[in-house]
Amino acid sequence: MKDRASIITEVLSSLSISERVNKILIEDVLSPWDERAFIKRKKDYLEVKLRLWDDNLYLHGRVYRLFLYIYDVLREDFQYDPSRAPDEEKEPRLKDRHNQLWTIYVDSRLERRGIENFFDRITRRNIFVDSEKGMPWEDAILIFQELWDKESYTYPEITEITYNLEEYVEKVEPTKKSKTECLVNNLLRQKGVIKQVERLPSAELRNILNELLSFTAYKCKDTHIGSRYYGIYLTYEKRLYAEVIPTEDNTIFITIFDPYSNEAATHIIDEKTDIKIHQELVYRAYKMLAQH
Repeated sequence: MKDRASIITEVLSSLSISERVNKILIEDVLSPWDERAFIKRKKDYLEVKLRLWDDNLYLHGRVYRLFLYIYDVLREDFQYDPSRAPDEEKEPRLKDRHNQLWTIYVDSRLERRGIENFFDRITRRNIFVDSEKGMPWEDAILIFQELWDKESYTYPEITEITYNLEEYVEKVEPTKKSKTECLVNNLLRQKGVIKQVERLPSAELRNILNELLSFTAYKCKDTHIGSRYYGIYLTYEKRLYAEVIPTEDNTIFITIFDPYSNEAATHIIDEKTDIKIHQELVYRAYKMLAQH
């Protein structure tokens, strides 16, 4: 594992900003949620202070994402102008949204560049949806996906979307609205599916189930997500490959079907479950059907 100094040197070179950064100070913080980058402008260069989690987990990606903010500040075409942003004291909610939109821009670029990052798409989406409690979660997911897929922003655009988020989705081109993940996400509006999700008393477990369904909607093209009286089923070309049963005692049973051996494996999901494991199982079963 490379040390911090060598990773910072590598990232600065990769972003072609080595000559613009003269001094870097590092302050340890307790978690990746506390990581920040601060700059001080000098005449011809920047001094940078990084608040960095003292852990090697995704270290390269975490350092890269901090310097992406600085890279944006230095880019003329980004048009960085902090006076445009909402005032933190007068408009704290809008200031938080503004920060989130810039963060979505940063983290989505990391994904497109194949750089492992603590704040992946699912984590960032859940934070966004949770912060926008004033709109239905299906709408928030749709808006998030459009924000994530947008490849380029300027600072003025981020500010405009901050103040007009609810109208942003209406400006999306019709062809974008018809993307597979959006079409399948609309299936989640079915009352039956929503009622199944709402059977779970735990808000955390409902989020986990929503995460699993949203993953399926995005990754598993042409999947139908429907409901029976006892649970939610996933089918591809009318062939069942997974079934999800939420219970009122805060447990989710998920059964994955092998379409060729007719065997089935049932797993239990609770609040401590790493949902990515089950996402992979669902995707693997879907791929078996889709490739044949």
